[in-house]
Amino acid sequence: MAFAKENPNSILSSIHFARENARVIRENLTKETWEGLNKLYHFVNAKMERKIWLKEDPRAFFHEVKNHILLLYGIADSTVARTEGWHFRQLGLFLERADKTSRILDVKYHILLPTADEIGTPLDFLHWTALLKSVTAFNTYKRLYGNIEPAKVVEFLLLNEYFPRSVFYCLREAEHCLNRISGQGDRAYRNSAVKAIGELRAQLEFTEVGEIIDSGLHEYIDGLQLKLNQVSNKIHSNFFQIKDNFVQQTSSTLQ
Repeated sequence: MAFAKENPNSILSSIHFARENARVIRENLTKETWEGLNKLYHFVNAKMERKIWLKEDPRAFFHEVKNHILLLYGIADSTVARTEGWHFRQLGLFLERADKTSRILDVKYHILLPTADEIGTPLDFLHWTALLKSVTAFNTYKRLYGNIEPAKVVEFLLLNEYFPRSVFYCLREAEHCLNRISGQGDRAYRNSAVKAIGELRAQLEFTEVGEIIDSGLHEYIDGLQLKLNQVSNKIHSNFFQIKDNFVQQTSSTLQ
């Protein structure tokens, strides 16, 4: 999960791909953004060579990676103009965040689900605490909800309208970005991507956590992830596939 080059989702691979993408559009990035990403890239590579999992406690490494990424977010928020490119960046960020929050929740509830004897025990409490900390949500949850209860954690991570990593919050922000990109006003939707994300956002907005748990949390999250993938596919077909088709048609005409 940290250093495997053959795993496209590892920390090392993700940072490598991010740096390659940034290198391609470097003229559109601020100097501070490129330097921050480059520093993170070399930091992770240096730790891989030192084999930190054998020589030292890796928690400091993960904490440092998180801080580097949060710094990059802050630099982008402070230095990048809110043009169409910015909204595409935010759209991707929020859709990815919604998907990852749902997957992390699913891992705890479905794979780590304790036996009936373990529910409410210190071990179960530690699992839910670790889940909240994995999305930097523990302190915010405690302030808003108090005691850790599974149903409240599910509500917080899926339906809360104020927490930036909840699925509903991410969908609402992603919809806003997509509307700005599409020139969407108050009238009927302009494309299938806007329609799909609006329907999904509304579904979460008018859903209660009890309904989700009664229907089966794993099944609900599985369906949610499929709909997120459908939204992503419609964004591609509306904004990127058009260009691909145009290039193919132009090439055929020239031939």
